[in-house]
Amino acid sequence: MNGLSTGEIAVTAVFALILAILAYRIIRGMPKMEGDITAFRKRTLVWTQVALVLTVLQLNFKAGDWRFGIILGLIVLFTGSIWLSARRYDNARAANSPAEQKESPKE
Repeated sequence: MNGLSTGEIAVTAVFALILAILAYRIIRGMPKMEGDITAFRKRTLVWTQVALVLTVLQLNFKAGDWRFGIILGLIVLFTGSIWLSARRYDNARAANSPAEQKESPKE
């Protein structure tokens, strides 16, 4: 097995920090998003699946070399967290919409 050098660990940590900051900003900005959140949710699901397939292929064909697999795994976590947040936000918004529509005609 190949061990990661100190430089590789540092770059991986910086990359993970950048992805975490981006994910935080995107997730916090979802309530202010204009347009169709369902389309955004579907796109992030596709990118999560693509990254997951690439990660599995990388780990299968390059057994013992974890460097690129770790980066792809971080991308899977990044896209997956955004997809899950978009899904929860879309479901919560859909649950609130029919209640508002039912109350409007009664007024």
